[in-house]
Amino acid sequence: KTVARVTPSTSTAAASPPVIDISPLVSPHAGGAGDGCMDEATVAAIRDACADWGFFLIVGHGIDEQMVDRFYEQKRLFFDLPSEVKERVRRSADNSKGWYDDELTKNKVDWKQGFDVGAQDGSLDERGLDGANQWPDAAFDLPEFEPTVRSYFAEAHRVAMVLVRAMSQGLGMPADHFDSEFDRHTSYLRLNYYPLCPRPQDHLCISPHTDAGAVTVLTQSNVQSLQVQGSDGRWYDVPPVPGAFVINTGDVMQVWSNGLYNAPVHRVIAHEDKVRYSSPYFLNPNYSCDYAPI
Repeated sequence: KTVARVTPSTSTAAASPPVIDISPLVSPHAGGAGDGCMDEATVAAIRDACADWGFFLIVGHGIDEQMVDRFYEQKRLFFDLPSEVKERVRRSADNSKGWYDDELTKNKVDWKQGFDVGAQDGSLDERGLDGANQWPDAAFDLPEFEPTVRSYFAEAHRVAMVLVRAMSQGLGMPADHFDSEFDRHTSYLRLNYYPLCPRPQDHLCISPHTDAGAVTVLTQSNVQSLQVQGSDGRWYDVPPVPGAFVINTGDVMQVWSNGLYNAPVHRVIAHEDKVRYSSPYFLNPNYSCDYAPI
């Protein structure tokens, strides 16, 4: 096939990224695996959002709302624990997985705590280049934490792969063109907690950056903090929408698309009167992936 011609906009027409119903892509007869052709209208909407904003929100994704609620509850319970307890699973120089409160983005300390869980060669149970997962043990008294996080991880990965296939078709390629790059994927799920900030004008929860992977699937609590930089250089809110997930393209997808898809610069602002939780799932390809424009 001929690669689709997608020209990124030179100005941002809407005040915020679009909301896209992807239910035509996740129905039992949606295609997207093998040589299946995905719904063209939905693919076109995703293609245009990737080319313009690099950000969009999805509904109709098929992730159970009650599961998301359980995931949020386990996340809150974990971050409510005293720091001396969370220290038991602190990440280290030779293990990138676990809890931390000293993250840097562009050499600036983030106003947040985090906990990372990731796949090594497609498995949550292997040790690899990034280390190994550190699950809370009996001392944490969180028996539902690990099974809940594992279930959410699997669902986020499912949705991320649906989106990758739509993005592939949007480039004029078969929907399964990138599948082999993720059969031993190195994706990770990040649990974020943003505490109250007494001087939000002096701090950012996360400084401006792009995501390094292929696609990010984000769930966020109902506190407006996430902002994306538009093609006009201005900052635009990415508002929380109940039941929706926020999607953005990463550097890998931007390279694969030869710049047709935009890996957007985004940031998270701080609040002095509201705490916030979020969880991005970063879909990353296999360690062996040698990516270049298709």
